[in-house]
Amino acid sequence: MIPGPSFAQQRLVGFALLLGMIFYAVVAAVLLQQNDGKGLAVEPIPVLDLAAPVVGASLGLAAFVLRSVLRRGIDTAPAEQRSMQRFRAMIVPLALLEGGCVLALTVWLLNGHAVPALAVALVLLALAIVVVPFQDPDVGRA
Repeated sequence: MIPGPSFAQQRLVGFALLLGMIFYAVVAAVLLQQNDGKGLAVEPIPVLDLAAPVVGASLGLAAFVLRSVLRRGIDTAPAEQRSMQRFRAMIVPLALLEGGCVLALTVWLLNGHAVPALAVALVLLALAIVVVPFQDPDVGRA
């Protein structure tokens, strides 16, 4: 069996995904500022302002339901399997949250409306920060 990534590697992947979302938000903000706050679409696309919160809420809920399902049994699993299970329980929900965040940021970039698109993106980014581990749960464990 292939051993899972170490905790440091897991945290590095999580931070890389977070930074990708943050940098994309910064690029979108700079582009909108240079365009006087107007979206890049010729005309705003109203259906996207509805799609961003619906998709964002759906992906946020799915991410945490899936995370709880994937985290079941990790603490009782053998030590050599725990690392891969923890990584899977982090990366799958994080990918869902990143997808929703990038979609919302793209809607903001196209339409130029901070509400609801930017608000959805920031909520999903905050949820993604919650998913990324900051402390190794196996430290001090036998």
